[in-house]
Amino acid sequence: MLAVITTAACSEAPPTNAGPSGGGTEGPPVLAVVHGAPATPNAEPETATFTIEGYSTAMGSQGALVTVGTTTGVYELAASGATLLPIVGDAPDLPSETGAVRAMVGYESGVLVAAEAGVFFTPGGVLQQSLGAAELTPLGIQAMRARVADDDGDGTAETHLAIRGETGAYELGGGALVTWTVEGEEGAPTAVLTQKERVYLAYGDRVYEIDKASGKAYPLVFDVGFVRAMACGSLACEDGSLVYFASDAGLVERSPSGEYSLYPLAAEGASAVGIDAFALDASKQRLYALAGSWVLRVRAGEVPEVVATLGPAEAPRSLAVDKIGDVYAGEGKTTRKLALGTPLSFLTDVRPIMREYCADCHGSGTRGAPKIDFENYDVALGLVDRVVARVAEERSMPPPNYEKKLPADKIAIVKEWAITKAP
Repeated sequence: MLAVITTAACSEAPPTNAGPSGGGTEGPPVLAVVHGAPATPNAEPETATFTIEGYSTAMGSQGALVTVGTTTGVYELAASGATLLPIVGDAPDLPSETGAVRAMVGYESGVLVAAEAGVFFTPGGVLQQSLGAAELTPLGIQAMRARVADDDGDGTAETHLAIRGETGAYELGGGALVTWTVEGEEGAPTAVLTQKERVYLAYGDRVYEIDKASGKAYPLVFDVGFVRAMACGSLACEDGSLVYFASDAGLVERSPSGEYSLYPLAAEGASAVGIDAFALDASKQRLYALAGSWVLRVRAGEVPEVVATLGPAEAPRSLAVDKIGDVYAGEGKTTRKLALGTPLSFLTDVRPIMREYCADCHGSGTRGAPKIDFENYDVALGLVDRVVARVAEERSMPPPNYEKKLPADKIAIVKEWAITKAP
C-alpha cells in the first residue's frame, strides 16, 4: 500500500530573478527571449512505418521496449511490426481491454500504462494490472514523467513519477503518493515536473516553482505562454539539470542557476511555433521535442535544431526514444521510426555541457578561473582527461560555491566521450 500525503504550497513573490534558487541576480525577474528559426537538416533520417488499429494517444519506452497506446489498446513495436498486447492475470475482475490509453512512461523494467480501464504494466509481450492500480486509477492520470535518482542517499536509484491527473498534480516515489497544490489555484494543472527539492506546476499560463522544504510557491512573473508539458534535460533530473516547458509561445528553458529563456522558434516579429511534446533519450541524455512539423534536438542555451520533419499534423502526436537513440513519432494510425540514433559526439552531446557548466567562468576568465574555450573541440580534446579527473574523481569542478552543480548523468556523458573522443 502507498502512503498518501497531501501538500499545499503558499504563493509568494520571488525575491530575485529565479524563485527559490535565486539565480545569483538582483532586481526584478526577467525573461530572455532568443529569436531565430531552427536550423534544418541537410538530409532526413531513414524511416520505418508501423500501422496500428485505433488512433495513437500516447507512447512509452524502456530500453529496447517501445509501446504505443491507442484508443483501443497497447501495441509493442519491433522489427517484425506492431503487436497488440493481451491483458493477463488471475484477478476475478480483470478487464479484457484497456480502453483508451491516456499516458505511458518507462518505469523500472517496463512501461507503465494509464488507461480508461485502469493502470497496467508491461515488461514486454503482455499487459498486467499494476501493483499500485488501486491507488493510481482513481487519479484519472492524464500524463506522467519519470526521473531515476537516489533521493534518499542509500546508494540505489529509484524511479519517481510526476503525475498530472484529472483534478490535481501528484508525485510518486519512495512508497508515498504526494499531492501538490498551490493556494488560490483551482482545477487541474496543465503540466507538472518534480525534482528532489523542487516542484514545477503550470495552470495554463500561470507557472509556479515550489520549494519543497519551505512549502512556498514562487510564481513566474513573466509570460511564458500556455504551458502544456514539462521535461528535464537528464533522466535523474537533479537540481543541476536544465528544465524545459512546452509552451504555445515556444520552448522555455530554465538554467540550473534559475534563469529563464524563451525560444519562439521564429524570427523576431514572426509567429511563434509551439512545442507539443518531449521525449528523452535516457542512455545519451538527449532531449527531443515536437514542434509543428518538426522533430527538434534540444541543446542547452541555443535555438534547437531540426533533426527530422513530419509534415503537417492531422492528429495529436507523441514521441518516444529507444535505447539505440532512434525516435518514434506516433500520429493517427501510423507510427514512424526515425533512425536518429548516433554515437556520442562532442558537437551533439559534450559541447552543450561545456557551454552550460564551464563557459560562464572559463569562457571569460572570471571568478578566478583560467580562460579556456571548452566549447572548442581541439581544446576540449587536449584537456579531456584532466576534465574527467576534476569533475568525476576529485569533484573539484564546478567549484563547491558555484550555483550550477554538474549532474551525475552529465558527468557520465563526458566520461564516455573521453573514450571515443568523436567530433
